[in-house]
Amino acid sequence: MKFSNLYIAAIIFGLIGALGGAFAGGIISAAACDGGLECLGTAFLGVGPEAIVAESCLMTLAVHNVNNGRGNLPLTFLPTLALAVPITYAMMMGFTAPLAVLFFLLQAWVCVKVQLATGSRRNVGRRARFGAR
Repeated sequence: MKFSNLYIAAIIFGLIGALGGAFAGGIISAAACDGGLECLGTAFLGVGPEAIVAESCLMTLAVHNVNNGRGNLPLTFLPTLALAVPITYAMMMGFTAPLAVLFFLLQAWVCVKVQLATGSRRNVGRRARFGAR
């Protein structure tokens, strides 16, 4: 699979996962509160971790599926999740928020590179062996 196709899939599904995870995390954490403005902090705390996990999971699964199941899925998920953690901290401080975009692009790049590097080359030996007969 081409790097550009995998990179585009990683970015699109990463954004979808981040939005869906943030929405779900906000609803779940706000539901645990009785209501009022004191629940606003709880909702914001629920948005960050849920968005990180959902974004990393969906990005990794999408790249793995677009790559036709080649590559090591758990090995791709670990660096993708590790690179998602600084995104939340960059968003907390207002002046470092533009760094979150760079962290996200780096995360998608690493996800694709690990997926391509761990891709198994199935049937390579088999084709050469059958072609020699």
